[in-house]
Amino acid sequence: MKILEQENDYIKREIQKLTMVLKKLIDKTNSADINNFQAIVSETDEKLKEFFDMSLTEIVAPENFELVKRLENINEEHLENLINLLFQIFQKSQEYKIEQAIDMTKLSEKLLLMIDLANEKTNDFSIERMNIKNKIIQIKNSTK
Repeated sequence: MKILEQENDYIKREIQKLTMVLKKLIDKTNSADINNFQAIVSETDEKLKEFFDMSLTEIVAPENFELVKRLENINEEHLENLINLLFQIFQKSQEYKIEQAIDMTKLSEKLLLMIDLANEKTNDFSIERMNIKNKIIQIKNSTK
C-alpha cells in the first residue's frame, strides 16, 4: 500500500509541475510586448516539446484525428492551460501582426478542436472556453 501512495504522490507532483510550467508560460505570453513576443513563442515551443513531447508545429500540423488522439489522455487541467496558452499566442500574433513559423489559421482551427475536446472531456460548461471560442471565430471572421 505504501508503494501505491508513493506512486500517487509522484504522479500528483508531476501533474503540479506541468501545471506550473504551463501557467508560467501563460503569464509570460500574457505580459509579452511586441519586442519580446517572438522570443517567448520560441521558449514556449521548446518547453512544450520538453514537457509534453509536442512542439507548436506538432500541434498545428497533424490531421484533427491525430491531434485528438495525442490529447485524449492529457490531464484536463493541462488541456485547459494549453488552450489558454495557445490562444494567447494566437491573439497576440494577430494583435502585433507578427508572422509566426506556424500557420495562425491552422492554429485557430486546432484551438477550436481542442475546445470541443475539452468540452467533451469535462462535461462541464466553461464560460472561459466559450469566450475563447467566440473570440477565435470573431478574429477569423475579421481577417477574411
